[in-house]
Amino acid sequence: MLSTTVLLIALPFVAADIPSYIKVCQRNDPNVDKCIISSVEELRPKMIKGIPELDVPGIEPLSLGQIALARGPQGAKLTAVVNDVKVNGPSNFIIEELKSDLDNNRFDFKLLLPKLEFNGKYKMDIQVLLLRLQGRGNITGSFKDYACNVTMRGHKEKRGDEEYLTFDPFKVKLRVGESSIYLTNLFDGDPVLGPATNRVINENSQVFLQEISPVLERSLGELFTEMANKITSKFTYKELFP
Repeated sequence: MLSTTVLLIALPFVAADIPSYIKVCQRNDPNVDKCIISSVEELRPKMIKGIPELDVPGIEPLSLGQIALARGPQGAKLTAVVNDVKVNGPSNFIIEELKSDLDNNRFDFKLLLPKLEFNGKYKMDIQVLLLRLQGRGNITGSFKDYACNVTMRGHKEKRGDEEYLTFDPFKVKLRVGESSIYLTNLFDGDPVLGPATNRVINENSQVFLQEISPVLERSLGELFTEMANKITSKFTYKELFP
């Protein structure tokens, strides 16, 4: 997603072999931010599965690492672990604002993620005094209207006689909107405890979001940084910014 913007910033300054699906933006264009946004929109279909000819990975689905949750005192404790989480929807981002500083290789974005849908596997353990409840199964859910601020900073690295642009890890910060979460087979499919627990989870979804947001921010940042650096490593700084 955001690395695609880097691609659109960088590749317009390459002398040749610019793919036909890349809209060229001129460095001295007074409306370069608008041009970059337009370029991203044209390239959006390519971002979903990746761009093999540029060695750029796809953004859909986004894989998250393990998410662990532990809440409550010893006598009323809830622990949960979620694995194999796949997130769909990042490529549907909306660029609300872009401020670029090509002289200092800095790009600041304000994005809106209208809807993210996820699925994975969970394991849950609830201990209330002498009563212990356990469950494992599938977890699905959606997040709506996530606001996302992204900061990209680059620096030059020397390789032989040439300089290359390398981006530092992207900083991604999410602000949560609405959420919906559903767990299957809670407590071995108990017809009372299962639905009741799902209601409690959704009524207190901020607890889960506090755990998943940092993981989502980190995963997005790592993916976007990798995508950007795969592109900029192929061209010298002079080629990208003559």
